[in-house]
Amino acid sequence: MQQYMQLLNTLKVNISKSLKFIKELCSKKTLRLIADEFYNPDHSDEKKALSAAFGIFMGILPIWGFQTLAALFVAVALKLNKTLVGVFLLISFPPLIPLIVFLSYRIGGFWVGNSVKIITSHTKTPIQNIAHLQQYLYGSISLAITAAIAIGILMFLSLKLIKMLKQFKLTFVFKYNIIPMSAAEPTE
Repeated sequence: MQQYMQLLNTLKVNISKSLKFIKELCSKKTLRLIADEFYNPDHSDEKKALSAAFGIFMGILPIWGFQTLAALFVAVALKLNKTLVGVFLLISFPPLIPLIVFLSYRIGGFWVGNSVKIITSHTKTPIQNIAHLQQYLYGSISLAITAAIAIGILMFLSLKLIKMLKQFKLTFVFKYNIIPMSAAEPTE
C-alpha cells in the first residue's frame, strides 16, 4: 500500500511541476521575449528556422539529461538563436516523453525489420534488452531528424508568409492612401 502512495505522490508532484512550468512559460514576460526573438530583424529567416529545427532535433535525441547543455553549447558554437533553440528544445517536457519514446520505438521497428518482439516475461536475456535498445536508438535518431526537417521547413515557410503578408499590408496601405486609425491625428 505504501508503494502505491509513493507512486501517487510522485505523480502529483510531477503533474504540479509540469503545470507550474507551463504557467511560467505562458507568462506575458516569457511570451514577449519569445515573440521578440521570433521577429528579431537581426537574424535571418534561415537562421531562425535552423534554430527551431536544431532545438527539435536535440529535444528528441536520446541523450536524456544532457539535451539542454549540448543544445546550448552547439547553438553558441554555430551562432544560432539560443532562445528559439531553447523554446523548441522543450518538446521533451514530461507529458510528451512517453509519446516520444513510443514513436521512437515504433519507428525503430522499420530499421531493425520489426524483428524485436515484446516479451512480457521477466526472464529477458541481455541480448533481448540490447535489441530493444537498438530499436529505440535507431527510431529516436530517425524521429529527431524527420521532426527537425519538418519543423525547419514549416518555420521557414511561416516566417516567409508573415513577411509577405506584412509587405502586402504595407503596399495596400500606401497604394490606397489608407491611414491606420492609430496613426491618424485626433480631430477636434
